Amino acid sequence: MKDFLTPPHGIKIDGAGIYDGKSHRERDDNYKNVILHTLPRWRIILCKNANQWIIQNRSAEPLDRGKWTGVSYVVSRDKLIELSTTLGLLSDAAARAVLDVLPSNVTKPITK
Repeated sequence: MKDFLTPPHGIKIDGAGIYDGKSHRERDDNYKNVILHTLPRWRIILCKNANQWIIQNRSAEPLDRGKWTGVSYVVSRDKLIELSTTLGLLSDAAARAVLDVLPSNVTKPITK
C-alpha cells in the first residue's frame, strides 16, 4: 500500500510550503533549469529569466567544491550548438539530440 503521508523522494515539506530540492541560483549544482550535462565539469542551462542559454564550466573537479560559471551566453539554438561543438561538448549524439529539439531562439515568456 502506498504511504500518502510521506512526500515523494526529493520533496521536503517545511510547514510554509513544498520544496522540491531544486535551486533558482544558476551557480548551484541543483539548479532547476539545467538542460544538459555534457561532461563532468560542463553543462548548459536556461538562465533564471528564461531569456538566454548559458554554457557553464565547473571551477573545481569535485562537485561539492568550486562553482558553476558562465562561459558563453546565447539566444540562438544554432549558435549554442556551434559553440558547444567548438568546446568539444557534443561528442555524444544523444547530447546533440537534446539541443536539436530546443526552439530556434529563446523567447522570454509574456507576463501580465
